[in-house]
Amino acid sequence: MSEAEDRELRALQAALAAEHAAVYGYGVVGGRIGKERAPQARSAYDAHRARRDTLVR
Repeated sequence: MSEAEDRELRALQAALAAEHAAVYGYGVVGGRIGKERAPQARSAYDAHRARRDTLVR
C-alpha cells in the first residue's frame, strides 16, 4: 500500500468512526429531545446514518 493510499484509508476510517459516534449520539438525544426539535434531530440522524452506511460500503 502506498503512503497516499494509507492516508486515504486512515481518513476514511476516521470519517466512519465519526459517523458511528454521531449516529450513537443522536440515538441518545432522541430520547431526551423536545417534540418541537424531534424532526430536525431525526433528519440529522438519518443523514449521518446514510453517510455511515455509504462509508461501510
